[in-house]
Amino acid sequence: MDEVGKKLRSARIEKGYTLDDLQQITKIQKRYLVAIEEGNFDQLPGDFYVRAFIKQYAETVGLDSHELLDQYSDKIPEPQPKEYAENSIENKARALHDESTSFGSWLRNNTGKIIIGAVVIIVIASLYFFAVRAANSRKTQIPDQSSEIVSSSKKVKESSKESSSESSKKSESSKSSSKSSSSSKKAELKIEQDSSSTNAFTVTDLPSGENTLVVGANSGSAWIQVQINNGSGASWQGVLQAGGTHSITLPADTTVFTVQSGNTPNTTVKLNDKSVALSTATGASVVQTFTFNVQSASSTSDSE
Repeated sequence: MDEVGKKLRSARIEKGYTLDDLQQITKIQKRYLVAIEEGNFDQLPGDFYVRAFIKQYAETVGLDSHELLDQYSDKIPEPQPKEYAENSIENKARALHDESTSFGSWLRNNTGKIIIGAVVIIVIASLYFFAVRAANSRKTQIPDQSSEIVSSSKKVKESSKESSSESSKKSESSKSSSKSSSSSKKAELKIEQDSSSTNAFTVTDLPSGENTLVVGANSGSAWIQVQINNGSGASWQGVLQAGGTHSITLPADTTVFTVQSGNTPNTTVKLNDKSVALSTATGASVVQTFTFNVQSASSTSDSE
């Protein structure tokens, strides 16, 4: 191995660089780095690159490049004058200047052609713009009969829709008025105490079908018994504690039902959420029987 390459390789290993690392840092191809370490300078592109690559290699691994080149000047080839001139920075700058100068001269020589081409492009664009504008103006001047037909048909449809909506509104209002009148005609449930007895009540306008009777106890317990249609129907009896209630369903064929209470002041009666005021004149210790006679709708209409 050449002494220069050996010294560079030792410095690289000491830095902890691999050849791949050095190639990444210096941008010198790996095969040229191997050739430098092995002293095969003839494998490099030229003598100029030998010195340049060794200088860059040395600076990367921390060696003094100038001292290294001076120390091994007899082993490192000197670049030929022609090669140096071709690769020197001054010559490269001159080449770039010549290229730019040649472009400038070309530009000066073809300025007239460039101006004429630009004028032609502007004229063509202007003609195209005016042609498009004229075509659009002709379109706006010609009335569109189809659009008028469509608009008139839309107006007819809208008027028909408005008339239909008005008629539907009128029909709905008439329906609602008829519903309100029918609901107003619907009679309200009445429970009236008979004039002949404080324990007898007449029930009128009881809704058809099943109805609900709810008995309850207020502040104290009460024994209560309910009989429907003089015992031929369902019946119930029990003791309700304070605050307790019990519901009984009255069938559609109910004509009479009775409520017996052993503590009338603490007994409550409701028929379809309509409260009934019971007479408490006899006190709490006497069992009282309250009779409710249900009048049918036909008998009610006859009496009216």
